[in-house]
Formats: sequence, structure tokens, C-alpha cells
Amino acid sequence: MQNELDIVRDVSQRLDTAGMGYMLTGSMAMNFYAQPRMTRDIDLVVALRPDDAARVVNLFHPDYYVSREAVDSSIAHQSLFNLIHNESVIKVDCIVRKQDAYRLNEFNRRQRIKIQNFETWIVSKEDLILSKLFWAKDSHSESQLRDVKNLVSTGCDRDYIEHWTTELGLVNLWQEITHD
Repeated sequence: MQNELDIVRDVSQRLDTAGMGYMLTGSMAMNFYAQPRMTRDIDLVVALRPDDAARVVNLFHPDYYVSREAVDSSIAHQSLFNLIHNESVIKVDCIVRKQDAYRLNEFNRRQRIKIQNFETWIVSKEDLILSKLFWAKDSHSESQLRDVKNLVSTGCDRDYIEHWTTELGLVNLWQEITHD
């Protein structure tokens, strides 16, 4: 039986071999930096160009379900598509990296880490905090805000976060979390 880490290892190795840029984000990244919480999803940001759709499909087929149409659409709209591992039915959300200044900066700050017996790329802790603030901006999701507090409690570069919360319109939410 394969688990989430087995899938992260497999997907990371395939993307590394293909020379495609990526980084782990979301709950799996949260579990690396702070107190873990249960999750069954894997979120990856991937740097893809319009002509990469066929490469992605060929890279993962036949071990994963992947829709060529979904990959094409996600690249065109800078949105997400899914990989579903056929045997374990574990889903990987592949988020196509956006091209704005912050998202390019975030991607350039990713870090190479070792988990058990493999290496992968992961979002920086500060950029994970900013992403969680961004995701919670409209919803005020308690789990996202709790994650931010948990991450902040482990230490972070507050100057970097304060710069980008100003740029991204997240100052009020940041202040709400840090002044409780």
C-alpha cells in the first residue's frame, strides 16, 4: 500500500528527471515546518509552459490518471489540474505557477529538503504563511488561520512577511493573527 510520502517521492523524482520546476506547498509543507495535522491531499506548484502539457501526460501515464485537456486548460488559465495515482487513489493537486511578481519570487525562494530517503522542493515557511493568509483572505478559514499561527510560533522572517502582506493587501489579516 502506498502512502502520501510514497507519492510525493514518485512525483518529485519524475519532475526532477524531466527538469520541470515544482515545489510542495499546502498541508504537506505545513507538516514539514510545524505541528502536523491530518491531510490526504498533496499540493504542488509546477512551473509549466504552454507546450508542456503532452510532456506532463507522458511523464505520469499510465501510473496516474491525468487529463490532457485539464492540463492544457490549467496551463492556459494558470489554475490547477489533478494527478490521481491509479493504485492508491491518492490525489495530487498540481497548481500551475502564476507569473506575477510575488509568485515568481516565491518560486525562486523554494528550498531543497530531504524527507526520509528522498529529496524534494518545498515552499519557504514565510511564503507558505503568505499563501495561507491569501487563501484565508475571503473565507476567514479557521484551519488556515490556525495553520498560520502554528507556523509563526515556530519562528519566521517577519520583515519579509510584512513587506509582502502590504504588497498583497493582507496587512489586516496578518495583524489580526499576530496581535491576538
